[in-house]
Amino acid sequence: MQKLKYTIFDALINFYRRRIVNFIVSLSFSLGLLLPMLCLGNINVFVENLSTMRLKNDANIWIAHFEGGYTAAEEMFSLLEESSLQISDYAITAYKNGTIEINGTKNNGFISYVTKDWVKFENCKIIGGSLELFTETNICLVEQSLSEEHGGLHIGDQISVFGVTYTVSGIFSSFHHYGRVLLPLHIDEQAAESDIMISALFLRTEEILPDGKHIADTLKSVGLPISDVRSGDELYQAILTQGLYQSMGILGVGFVAFAFAAINICLVLVGKLNLDKRTYGIRMALGAPHSFVFLSALIENMLCFCIAYLLDVLMVHMLKPTYPKDLDIILNDRVYVAAYIFGAFMTLVVTWIALYKLKKQKLVELFERVS
Repeated sequence: MQKLKYTIFDALINFYRRRIVNFIVSLSFSLGLLLPMLCLGNINVFVENLSTMRLKNDANIWIAHFEGGYTAAEEMFSLLEESSLQISDYAITAYKNGTIEINGTKNNGFISYVTKDWVKFENCKIIGGSLELFTETNICLVEQSLSEEHGGLHIGDQISVFGVTYTVSGIFSSFHHYGRVLLPLHIDEQAAESDIMISALFLRTEEILPDGKHIADTLKSVGLPISDVRSGDELYQAILTQGLYQSMGILGVGFVAFAFAAINICLVLVGKLNLDKRTYGIRMALGAPHSFVFLSALIENMLCFCIAYLLDVLMVHMLKPTYPKDLDIILNDRVYVAAYIFGAFMTLVVTWIALYKLKKQKLVELFERVS
């Protein structure tokens, strides 16, 4: 224990003595790890929302989409009754383009509308509050990523949608409504709002059907402009496949970024260790064991990495307002731990390899000055 304390003290002294070089090393580390951390954050969007991609009890659930949108929500119920389908439940999701004002910041985007039974079909993770939208007037739900984008909304906070003030009654996480505000769709009251476009019709049939063609033909026959009908499992598989392809593409970019980060760490650390090889040579000449030299160098390099890691976390959050709107990122413990393990592992490996090579050199070679 006494030897370990002395080694740590020695590493701290060396770290302070070479503080300018170590600061440059830390800055190089942080720049190399920035892009890999962003890639991990983007892939994490898919991982975090994996459980919300599948619909609830999707054996007899069908999802119908409309050609070019559809606005006649008030006709939906009567048209479904006219059809020959045996339907036990149905729900509608719709959207409208408009302005959302949160904490004084205005954003243009799509606002989602849902009918009362939407929770019977869609899986959502509740972060806070409730998913019930129809108990009070002027309440809304906010998806977690939108809440975090605006500094973290809480239950009871107010936002403005189309100039109307709504109270946040629930915060949730969802793949299908990522970054959206959810408002209740009262079909009778909002029938006159022709710019509310129906995006999907969820149906739960009482009988098991082999495919959606029969449903699509039936709905078209009563006047609903259906483009396609998929089962709950088909929709899940399609979303999963698309998400995997996207994640693989991002992961490819991430691997390239990790490779450059690894090369950057190697070059920076090897350069730093070569600058200090005279010091290591003197210590070895005086009888210092290789384990002491290695552990002292490792602690010093780990301090550089920890500073770089903290700089990365700070830069990721400071630069967040400048990210492209299409770049979805979830930064949580999983991302931070993965980035830290990668950087720490590379620091350990490079330090060990570099010190091992120095150990194999002759003392006279260690005393040669680096030009």
